Amino acid sequence: MKSKQTTGPVDFSLIAADLTAVQEILSAQRLAVPHYAADYQTALATSGKMWRAALTILFARLAQPAAREVPPSVTTGAAAIEMLHLATLMHDDVLDNAPVRRHQPTLQMKHGNHAAIYLGDELLARYFRFITDIAPDLAFTNYHARVMQQILTGELQQAAEAYDTTATVPAYIETVRGKTGALFGLAAKTGAWLADGFAASRDTATVFGENLGITFQILDDLNDFRLQQDSGKPKLSDLASGIYTLPLRLGMAQYPALAVLLQAGAPASEILTFLHTRPNILAATAAMGREYLVKARTALDQWPVSAARQPLSQMLDYLAAALQTADI
Repeated sequence: MKSKQTTGPVDFSLIAADLTAVQEILSAQRLAVPHYAADYQTALATSGKMWRAALTILFARLAQPAAREVPPSVTTGAAAIEMLHLATLMHDDVLDNAPVRRHQPTLQMKHGNHAAIYLGDELLARYFRFITDIAPDLAFTNYHARVMQQILTGELQQAAEAYDTTATVPAYIETVRGKTGALFGLAAKTGAWLADGFAASRDTATVFGENLGITFQILDDLNDFRLQQDSGKPKLSDLASGIYTLPLRLGMAQYPALAVLLQAGAPASEILTFLHTRPNILAATAAMGREYLVKARTALDQWPVSAARQPLSQMLDYLAAALQTADI
């Protein structure tokens, strides 16, 4: 299987073979109920850019720059991270009642919520099996369990704040740090830990991943209001679910009238008009994203210069460029 990740805004040619190995590990999984095998393979094909798996592999290479290849445990760890990500996407689609993801019908649209939830749960179980198989010590599995708890807490916090027009920007950041940032941080630190066996000295990997993930989520929230951009999934789904992301929270903090509109259940078109006539809101959203990119770049600068740093730097450059266009 040839990796799809050798071209594009981030050059993953250095780790193309490693990403191919990750894809092969994931594709080789055989579900306990074969009825959903094709759906699983479709989900794999629509899971995204594999940035999280790339983080695991690249930080393993940063931790051991002299090694020609990463240990097999690293590619397995990267596959585990992708499995965890895929499970969360399945659960998210149920919560969002999303009909499509990357132009493909979501699992619950085809088989219902029960099937989607249980398949997501099965993938979570497989993720933990991967992790226990490769864990160098108990601290490693304990760390993964704690981060998993952090991710779930972030999801619960987001659900608790649904339709809350008093929800603050700092609360949003903490939710996103748990919901998205924690997974990116987990991916980065997992690679470094598996490569050299050290945990405490690899906190800069976590800092890089968390801040990259926060920026990634801010961009995703910004793109939800960019109707001209094709993201492969329905626009304004968070708004429809009462999830007030960073653009809306920044807007409500500056313009109480926006909170009034949301409380009144104003149509999405009216909310878009409000944002369109106040471009400073989306500009402020993009500016916050850039602040977290600076934190990620500072963490990356703590690592010795090597070939593995270039793709990581390109990730930051890609997000910075994507944040530049703040119009809708």
